Amino acid sequence: MTAIGTGGRQYAKAFIEDEQVPFEVLLDQDGSAAGIAGTKKVGATTALNPGQWKAGVRAMRSGSKQHKPGARPLQLGATFVIAPGDRLLFEDFEDFAGDHADLDAVMESLRSA
Repeated sequence: MTAIGTGGRQYAKAFIEDEQVPFEVLLDQDGSAAGIAGTKKVGATTALNPGQWKAGVRAMRSGSKQHKPGARPLQLGATFVIAPGDRLLFEDFEDFAGDHADLDAVMESLRSA
């Protein structure tokens, strides 16, 4: 498993330590991976999305805190599960911050590999 982050080295190091990430984290400092993947960016419609507000409230209630923003704080994320042979088993693009992939769906795609 590998994650690709948008921040710099210090941001990635803090994220790995704070979240106890047990896998490799690569950096996409210039945004080339995000461009290839076709991820979205936060815009005016994103800020008005009710899901954005609900995700923010959920995060606050759970005690989650935002880490230092990276070089591209408006970059939204995506989740991909890619099997050997470059087979795409799962993809999910965030529509707003906090719109993470359903973990059960991610795990099911891994089981079906």
